Formats: sequence, C-alpha cells, structure tokens
Amino acid sequence: MDREPEIRVEIDPERKSPEIVIKSDSRSALVEKIINAVERCFENEHPKIIAYDGNTVVLLNRWDILRLYTEKRKVIIITQTGKYESHTSLRELEEMLCEGEFVRISRFELINLRKVSGFDMSVTGTIRVLFEDGTETWVARRNIRIMQQKLMEISKPLI
Repeated sequence: MDREPEIRVEIDPERKSPEIVIKSDSRSALVEKIINAVERCFENEHPKIIAYDGNTVVLLNRWDILRLYTEKRKVIIITQTGKYESHTSLRELEEMLCEGEFVRISRFELINLRKVSGFDMSVTGTIRVLFEDGTETWVARRNIRIMQQKLMEISKPLI
C-alpha cells in the first residue's frame, strides 16, 4: 500500500506559472490518482473547446490547438489531428483561451505559441510562423510589433 505523499511548495519569483513534479519509485496507483486529480482540476479551470467535424461534435483541449482563423465567415480550428469548424466567434475564442499561450497575429487569426517550432524573419517587414506539424502562416504587418513584443516576453520559458 502506498504511503501518504509528502507535499512541498517552493516559491520561485522567476516562474511565470506553476510546475508540478511527482517523484516516486514507480508509477503506482497513488501516482495515477494524483495525476488524474491535477488534470481534473486544470480541466475544470480551462474547459474544452466545442468544435464540429461535419455533423459530429468534438471537444478539443486548448493545448492541442495549433491555430484558429476565419475563412469564408467561418471559424476554423486546426490541430495536429485535423481541421474543425467552430460556431463560436474568433473574438469569443480569444477571450476563452489562456493569455500568454495564444496570440492574435492578424484580424482573422490566432496562434498557439506552444505549438510554434520557429519564426522566420528573413524577409524584411514580415514574420513567417512555422508550426511543429510543418505548416506555416504569416503575421500581418500591423501585428509585427505586437508579435516582436510577445517574443521578447516568451524568451523566458512559458512553463
């Protein structure tokens, strides 16, 4: 039988968000319970995004989203597993998503900074965004300064 876990909190003024580390000799039932409890707590604070794949309703985790954009007056959500449609406006989705992780790069597009593999600034006056899945998009000229400021902010780890 597992013993009660030792709980220790370390305050670090340099951290932007909490980090949870579980140390154990094995991945026991107690460790699984702790992981599930933390995940449930986080999911309650950050509910899933409702999207549609044809007539099927899909619940997306916000951390699975690469980008969101409008196309022909519809909001499209791109994940590594597929392309979905949302009946929620881009503005409402922007308000729902975690500040600091998602950034607006144009009037019609938001990107998840955690899914970006790099930024190509070789063309003067533009920024090309490269995603982990190999896709890319561009930052609108009017948002370049905002994006540069955001990049300066995230030069420290997001996690």
